[in-house]
Order: sequence, then C-alpha cells, then structure tokens
Amino acid sequence: MDSLAKKFLEEDVVNKDLYVQGIIFKDDSFLNVLNQKFNDYLFRINFYSYIKKSIFFAAMDLKKRENELREKEGLYLNVLDADFEEERINTIADAPMDFTEEIYRDKENIDFSDILTDKETLQAINILTDRQKQIIHECIIRDKEEETVAKELGISKQAVNKIKKTALDKLRKEIGGK
Repeated sequence: MDSLAKKFLEEDVVNKDLYVQGIIFKDDSFLNVLNQKFNDYLFRINFYSYIKKSIFFAAMDLKKRENELREKEGLYLNVLDADFEEERINTIADAPMDFTEEIYRDKENIDFSDILTDKETLQAINILTDRQKQIIHECIIRDKEEETVAKELGISKQAVNKIKKTALDKLRKEIGGK
C-alpha cells in the first residue's frame, strides 16, 4: 500500500473504520465518505507543501535583497546601538601618513640642488641620465630596497642594480674617488 495512504489511515481511527466498511464490506456510502476525507487530506498536504515552499523562496528572496542592500550601504557609518536601540555615528580612525612619501610622490624630475649643496657633487650628478638619477634618488636618498624600486619602475631588480652601479661608477670617476 502507498505510504501516503498508510499515513492517512494512521492519522485517525475513523479513517481505518471507513476503510474497513468501504473497501472490505463494499459499502458505497462509507466509500464516498472515505474518498472525500482522503481528498481533503491530499489537499492539506499539497497546501502545506505550497506554504512551506512559498515561505522558503520568500526567505531566500529577502536574504538576497538584504545582501544587496548591505553591499550598497556597506560604506555608511551609522549603526544601530544595541544598548540604547538608537542610531549611533561611527568614526573612521585617521590613518598615519608618511609625509616624505607625499612630498616626493608627484615629483617627476628630481632636483638634487634641493638636497645637495656641494657644487662638485651636483655637477657630477648632472652628468647622469634621468633614469640613473631616479634610481640613485630612490635607492640612496630615500633608502628604498632595490626590489621595491624595481617593482615601482616596472623593471627587474638586476636592472636596478646595474643602473645604480653604473651611476655610482660615473659619480666616482667624475668626483675623482675610488
């Protein structure tokens, strides 16, 4: 026997009695009542299933809309304070800033006369190419690692090392050092 029919018969003792009277004893009046009760039972099951699915899909839709709203409003600072149940304004901590980075960021052409006062060294630096000046400035004056400079300029670490070595050799030769 079908599991749905078994559950129907187990739900109520009257249903078993109707089944016995209608099916076994072949009484049409009991069979009609049994059929009507079974149809009502099926309607309830289908109705409950429909309600359950409707609630499930409505909840999924609500969750989707909530996530979309949260993404849109993710940058808002106001939050609901749980203790007082009122809106509170959050603040953003001010991030520390390296002012030397800010000062040198927008400079394309480096002017070593702002940094150096020795005329002989300035004349030697003016012999260097712009790329050599830039790498000397980044590696020596700003004390950056060659790897960092290479990433910023989009070249290899070996290229930075080679350009720096060539520039320093030119400066030594020009100034007269070893």
